[in-house]
Amino acid sequence: MKKWMIGLAAAMMLAACSQEEEQTSSDEMPQMVEVEISVPEDAVPGEETVVQAEVTQGGEAVEDAHEVLFEIWNDATGTESERVEGTHTENGVYEVTYTFEESVYTVQAHTTARDMHVMPKTQFHVGEPTDEQIAAAEENAENQESSHMDSDEDHDHSEEDHSHDEEDHSHDEEEGHDGH
Repeated sequence: MKKWMIGLAAAMMLAACSQEEEQTSSDEMPQMVEVEISVPEDAVPGEETVVQAEVTQGGEAVEDAHEVLFEIWNDATGTESERVEGTHTENGVYEVTYTFEESVYTVQAHTTARDMHVMPKTQFHVGEPTDEQIAAAEENAENQESSHMDSDEDHDHSEEDHSHDEEDHSHDEEEGHDGH
């Protein structure tokens, strides 16, 4: 009788442990959506240039992003940003074609995918900007405000539906980044 009770107790403990493991794995946070922006280092002023954002989650390409909106600032002129909707090409790559002037630019990829919203940005040079343009770009970049969030009334976005990846947003703002 004792052996039977010990066996029953052991079986119950095993069942409880496996149920707890199942609960823990289903409660885990999903991996963050990551976005890598790339701009050709040899972008020519006045010519069409392809800007890309590679969207991944856990190392896997995200083919079903709800939105990848490229916001582009000419940092040297301090003008308002322009927004261009990205088009999915393949393997989680979304892109736009844009004609840049010789200047310093910032591109931010507002990406909404799998109930997350990430907004990495990068600054780069097109052509050979003057020292004055570079100085103005540094000052203007500090004062940039995204116009994307102001237009969210046009979309059905809810703060509850998105996590904001501030780390991704801040670590991509590299100073003196020349190239991509």
